[in-house]
Amino acid sequence: MIYLFWVNQMKIVFLGTASAISTAERDNTSLLIDNILIDCPGSVFSKLLQLGYDPFESMEHVIITHRHTDHFYGLPALLDTLQLKKRKKSLFLHILYEYVDLLERLFSIFDLTGSKMNFLKLVPFKEGETLIRNDSLLVESFPVRHTVKNVGLKIFNRDVSLVYSSDTEPCETLLEKAKGASLLIHEATWSEALTDRKEGHTSVEEASRMAAFCSVKKLCFVHLGEELIGREEIILQQALKYFSGEILIPKDLDTLVL
Repeated sequence: MIYLFWVNQMKIVFLGTASAISTAERDNTSLLIDNILIDCPGSVFSKLLQLGYDPFESMEHVIITHRHTDHFYGLPALLDTLQLKKRKKSLFLHILYEYVDLLERLFSIFDLTGSKMNFLKLVPFKEGETLIRNDSLLVESFPVRHTVKNVGLKIFNRDVSLVYSSDTEPCETLLEKAKGASLLIHEATWSEALTDRKEGHTSVEEASRMAAFCSVKKLCFVHLGEELIGREEIILQQALKYFSGEILIPKDLDTLVL
């Protein structure tokens, strides 16, 4: 029997909030949830230091949801920084089995091998598996519908549940996992009112309708398409047509506590 002892709060930091094309205001989407980094674009180490968070000592897990560049390309820089600072504490890197070969080739290019990388513990997983179970959080993966194999995440503590869509079109697994969630963090790459459809992605309006159907308490938009950035008030008005709960459009480095 496994006993879990939960903490009462979950802290979410929005390290980036843009889609594949970043802007001066918004970097590619990445999240820090407690001590778990979800996806790794850009200079994550620097951003965390700006927030007063110590990635050298505090970060415990990295989850890569899929292989697209904007979710992956900062990982070599982060790991190289950690080895240069001579990290000893284990860092668990969770990645789908299908992408392990790609990861190993990337590590070889940047010479992220040998004893200097002993702190890194690779944890390949299959979609649908539980990734993390510890004293404060339970993290489950589930398949979503993107242009490559990808996973969304459901994260629990005692009092709250958070669902992160990652990049996806609307799909049944997401609807199932999001039912009654305290917070749905959903991509919003395009809008039915403002842009053309983007294959493998969800519109502001679709995400809002799903949030209403699933009776989530709060809806948060990330992975904003380039054409939507600077038009946040219009996005909000579009979303309110379908979802009457609290809607957040965080900026980079914003923090939310559940």
